[in-house]
Amino acid sequence: MNLHNTSDVFPLIEDCLKGSRRAQNKLYEVSFPYAMSIALRYAKNRDEGLEIVNEAFARAFNYLGKFDPTNSFAFWLRKIVINTAIDRYHVNAREYNHLTSIDDEHFIEPETDDYLEEFTSEELFKQIQSLPPIYRLVFSLFAIEGFSHREISAQLGISEGTSKSNYFKAKKKLKAQLIRLGYSKKYMKS
Repeated sequence: MNLHNTSDVFPLIEDCLKGSRRAQNKLYEVSFPYAMSIALRYAKNRDEGLEIVNEAFARAFNYLGKFDPTNSFAFWLRKIVINTAIDRYHVNAREYNHLTSIDDEHFIEPETDDYLEEFTSEELFKQIQSLPPIYRLVFSLFAIEGFSHREISAQLGISEGTSKSNYFKAKKKLKAQLIRLGYSKKYMKS
């Protein structure tokens, strides 16, 4: 079933709106991998990603009557998952305020991002998940989802400059983490 093709999903949506638990389970089942792939961009681990997905589906089922069938269901669900992750960040913001910094003194800044080619997407993804929550959130919204810093600042209630700064710091930490893994020995000081 193609989530981007609303005609594939719409019969399930109609059954969900009629109260069919079977249809809700099926919609959850076929949409789960897509929703989880988005949630994991914002979560620190799979358990937190699952919490985001389940909360997002609860919201989706509550607002399913507002879904416009002329749009893509996948795009609609993506927005709900992202907004759920952002809301979760706001709820936990106090807990996240104690960021620890990475000591970069043993690293030389590479002139290019060629070192990224040494990593699998799974390794990169794991390192993104290990970023502090605000950095992970801003990095994912900007670099992966394509939000502008103005949009991010409005969503998170921070200034545009803070969004840019957090993105820059996230990139720097990510680069240091990847280099620290030892895959790119040519960038380490002796």
